[in-house]
Amino acid sequence: MAREESGRGLAWLALLVALLALGLAFLAYRQAGGAAALQARVDVLQKAVETARSETADALKKVEDTLRPSQGKPTKR
Repeated sequence: MAREESGRGLAWLALLVALLALGLAFLAYRQAGGAAALQARVDVLQKAVETARSETADALKKVEDTLRPSQGKPTKR
């Protein structure tokens, strides 16, 4: 019976530590800016990816035009 009470006490202690950790994690999340800061970072990354995609498409178009000139234009050799 004493062993059961000891186990129960440890369970309560574990619950208390877990709740304390959850509270600290929530405070740190709010301190860091929460979801608003995360959304701002995602927006910046999306803009950078779109710029890189556009520049890559332009570069590939130039390479394609160099390698496969259109039918009407004379080729330089």
